[in-house]
Amino acid sequence: MDLQKFRESRIPIVEIFNSVSGEGISAGTVMTFVRVAGCNLRCRYCDTAYSYNESEPGNRLLKPDEIIDILNSCRCKKVLCTGGEPLELSKAKRYLPLYIASKGFNVRIETNGSCPVYVKNEIQEYSGNVSPLKLNYALDIKCPDSGMVDYNIYDENFKDLGPGDEIKFIVGSKRDLKYGLDTIYKHSEVFSSTGVIINFLPVFGKLHPAVIVNMLKENDEYFEEHNLKVRLSLQIHKFIWPPKTRGV
Repeated sequence: MDLQKFRESRIPIVEIFNSVSGEGISAGTVMTFVRVAGCNLRCRYCDTAYSYNESEPGNRLLKPDEIIDILNSCRCKKVLCTGGEPLELSKAKRYLPLYIASKGFNVRIETNGSCPVYVKNEIQEYSGNVSPLKLNYALDIKCPDSGMVDYNIYDENFKDLGPGDEIKFIVGSKRDLKYGLDTIYKHSEVFSSTGVIINFLPVFGKLHPAVIVNMLKENDEYFEEHNLKVRLSLQIHKFIWPPKTRGV
């Protein structure tokens, strides 16, 4: 989608608000959340199912520059684009993170791993006079308990990640934990060369974090030898507020 057509489009937005990031390497950092509507997956453990449908009552259809105006009023330069799924193909919302970054914001994209990250020509179309864009990915790798493992396209995406980007395994069982480890073993060379951070997040209330800690200790020597940055991440917002609270 060319830039002019994008600027004339309307994007379904669930909510925009300031809070602390709840997980991954940005956890605890104040950011402005931009939650787009619509998702191509239906993960069993999803805690934002209210963002599935673009036509959900209460969603706002906003032009990109209207969104920028709201972001400016939030007075925070760190933006987390989430959903839903921000990077769905053939939709205007795919280009919203790029457009926000082109306006001088530091943007992190939470993506479910089933959609390709940006290619060079997309970045060039939207970068404007800002070079390089402050843009990073938090890329999910779906594990078996999600029911969506067949939608991973990580072989395509891993090569385009770099420093400041992160991968998230959301694990609900020891089976998921093994899947994550097997993926790390298989792709250790690209993970090492790109310098991405690898997070293991327990599904809240399903897997005790201590199980992940034990795995990290057991595999720490391998991680060190292969220059892999593997860590535990907890969803801290679910400890601060009731787990189903929205807009916090």
